[in-house]
Amino acid sequence: MRLVIGGSWQGKRAYVNRRYGPEDAGSGFACIDGLHNYIKEWMAACGPDEEPFSYVMDRVGEQIRRCPDVIVICDEVGGGIVPVEKEERTYRECVGRVLCELAREADSVERVYCGIAQTIKHTVHVALIRHGATADNLHRRYLGLTDAPLCETGIAALHRQKASGIYPPVGRVVTSPLSRCRQTAQILYPDIAGEVVQEFRETDFGLFEGRNHAELQADRELCGSYQAWVDSGGSLPFPGGESLAQSTKRCSRAFLRLLPTLKETTAFVVHGGTIMGILSACAEPRQGYYDYWRENGTGYLCRVELTGDGGLYRMRIERELA
Repeated sequence: MRLVIGGSWQGKRAYVNRRYGPEDAGSGFACIDGLHNYIKEWMAACGPDEEPFSYVMDRVGEQIRRCPDVIVICDEVGGGIVPVEKEERTYRECVGRVLCELAREADSVERVYCGIAQTIKHTVHVALIRHGATADNLHRRYLGLTDAPLCETGIAALHRQKASGIYPPVGRVVTSPLSRCRQTAQILYPDIAGEVVQEFRETDFGLFEGRNHAELQADRELCGSYQAWVDSGGSLPFPGGESLAQSTKRCSRAFLRLLPTLKETTAFVVHGGTIMGILSACAEPRQGYYDYWRENGTGYLCRVELTGDGGLYRMRIERELA
């Protein structure tokens, strides 16, 4: 659903015709032209025991459910002198509240003034994909900054997953600098050159690098610090490495910095820690870091809603890539 707002006689209908084409800008379910007028009619039909805003939102919801790709054109009626009549004040309030609800769910929100549109909000999709398996991954070893390549098992699994159709088509690919991510991107999207972002490297596991649970428990020098890390729920810094707070800040800052440049569906082929850091910092509803853990070669397709200047408004997971 797209929302186009602005003052009376500011060229909203003409803009919709130019921007989206005459076939989308006519009457019917493809376009609700003059929502503010419909709201006034629906409020007049509202029963004495019904709350006007809820009644109107039900009617609006019915229209949008019939055509989720509808374009909604609505006047902004909240400016100017506050009306003396209570009914007019209630009408203004209702229109304003309806527009707030629609703007929250819309794919795009545009405001037209003197025939010129200003983007208030737009939506892009992002695929967060964990790289394929390495030999260390298969043995459940901590693999951070070591530049290990994919193993044959991991490569074969990626080809099977690609053939199953779990990965969305994209127009842009961003990767970690480490080989396992760049190899994965080349397998999944061979026709798109990956853009390397240094901050998307995996967490620095410090002294735990290259070891697994059993090996760390058996190591006399590291077993104590390893057990302390486990007992902390993974919140303590890795000895000689990063804390999850540090890696999360590094990855999420780089992700937010890239958002204004996203114009099409983009694949981020990165590490499990990178995905968990980005989502725990940016996604709604907010969850813990480890709630976003994914197996090799899997991930998430996310809906990312951006403000007009490219800032993050809201990020939600649409589906798992598995």
